[in-house]
Amino acid sequence: MGAFNVVTATVVCRHCDTEVPVRVQFKYGNTWQYEYQVGDILKWGGNAIGKPGKRRVIVDGIAESCPKCSYDEEWNFYVLIEHDVIIAVEPATGRYDLPNAGEPYVVLED
Repeated sequence: MGAFNVVTATVVCRHCDTEVPVRVQFKYGNTWQYEYQVGDILKWGGNAIGKPGKRRVIVDGIAESCPKCSYDEEWNFYVLIEHDVIIAVEPATGRYDLPNAGEPYVVLED
């Protein structure tokens, strides 16, 4: 996956149906293994992917394994960013065509 960042968020595991803190890898902002929580402001510069200051952005994310049941199959998420703040992490539904976007993110509002 190359350089990426991680946001930790509480989600319900799709395998064991337990609410757990999961680490979700994503590529947006200065991708340099930064660790974030929901509510944090992204760092910019250096190895940047995307552009700062966008009003609303959806970023493709992939979860690491479930800390309770060790589920580690493909587990995709959307990382929602507004004005460079991570506002939410939610399970990917296919609503956004990220695989065909050409980038690991989609700007919803400039």
